[in-house]
Amino acid sequence: MQKIFLLALLFVFSNVVAQKNLTDHELELIGLGLQKSYTLKNASYELSIDTLENKAIKQNFIPTLSMDGAYAYGVADLNVDVPVFQLPIAGIDLFEGDTDFKAKGQIFNSSLTAKMLLFSGMQVTYGSKATQEKIKAKNYMLDKERADIIIDIVDTFDKIELLHKSEVIIEESEKRLAKEKEKVKRAIENGLATPYDREKITAAELKLASKKAELYGNIDLLYLKLRMLTGKEVPELKTYDFDLKPWVLEENNSSYLNRPELSALEATIQAYDYKIKMSRAAFLPKVQAFASLSYFNLFDASLDTPYNLPISEQPINLDLNHLRSFPTYMVGVGFHWDIFNGLKHSNETQRSSIEKNIAENKKTDAEEKLELYAKKIRIDFDVKNKQIALKEKEMTVAKNTLHLAIKSYREGLITISERLEAEINYQMAVLEYYKMISMQRRAALELLLSTGSLNLNNLSN
Repeated sequence: MQKIFLLALLFVFSNVVAQKNLTDHELELIGLGLQKSYTLKNASYELSIDTLENKAIKQNFIPTLSMDGAYAYGVADLNVDVPVFQLPIAGIDLFEGDTDFKAKGQIFNSSLTAKMLLFSGMQVTYGSKATQEKIKAKNYMLDKERADIIIDIVDTFDKIELLHKSEVIIEESEKRLAKEKEKVKRAIENGLATPYDREKITAAELKLASKKAELYGNIDLLYLKLRMLTGKEVPELKTYDFDLKPWVLEENNSSYLNRPELSALEATIQAYDYKIKMSRAAFLPKVQAFASLSYFNLFDASLDTPYNLPISEQPINLDLNHLRSFPTYMVGVGFHWDIFNGLKHSNETQRSSIEKNIAENKKTDAEEKLELYAKKIRIDFDVKNKQIALKEKEMTVAKNTLHLAIKSYREGLITISERLEAEINYQMAVLEYYKMISMQRRAALELLLSTGSLNLNNLSN
């Protein structure tokens, strides 16, 4: 009973493990690839810029405080025409006709001003919402970029494992041919075989050696690519185990409508909606409160006149030591209203409406294409599963045929060419089987992608 219980437990555990499509090493590499991706990093930085832009829009309601100061020296020639004024006793007429004056002086002015936007004409509200939708769209496209990176990494270590399977097949064939060659050599010594058989085997061995050399080159290249994608060094990557087995998918309710591309386009449409509202509300006045504290000083000023004193005939010149004003307070509310701006906002509204129509058409077009693609990849995945079963049977038949060919050749029932043909057919059958598994795994990833379900969390579960 204990043995039966242990066997049953082992069977259950095997089924559980069989449902895990990726090893811990493979999941680790995917995580490293997502962390290393410069594309994702740059996209993240761009999102940070957009977030700062959104904050800046909202911060328009935060009061501002500014300080201004200015110093100036000025000279002015003045021409004044004022009503004639007659002195009561002397009877002299003052300000008769045009009068020229010359003024000069130094001015210093400084002010401290606080302003606060009270009403932006809905520009801040709609502008902020449009930016938020823009950020949403970029985040959705980041999900698409992450999915593409996952596919690239999984495809790379699947190819590595496929080449390792090819390496095993070649080495097994080399061992069989080496044994066969040794038997042929002894048969030639005993007059039971011809050198022709030995040379045919040698030629087959050379072909295997050539394939092996090419295979090693391709493996090294794929490890270099995996290093570039993940940042792991090649010697460490070569210690990792990759598992090339059919991908098991659990049925769920996800559909092509969950694709991040469609969500991004929907967010883009919403952003254009807010831009249209923003343009239409641009005619509203903007209102702000303000308060200021200022200092003013006019000093070393003089005004030269063309008049002289009646008795002394001294020129009448007016000098000013200083004219100061501090503190000068000012508190109030002001507004700015663009009553007519040359149809600028009307043109912006029309442009945003056209851009929204373009985005809606893109979304409709994408929905139709993605629906078709999802159905196609679903059919392709089901076909690949059936083909795996068929390729497995072909591999079994080829293996049995090879064993029969080896036995028949030793008994002299077939030629060496027929024996080697069976060897090649077996190699091809095994390779086709593992290639089909690799294709099925790629189809599974594409199927997850078609429903917006391809992410690290789903792969880890």
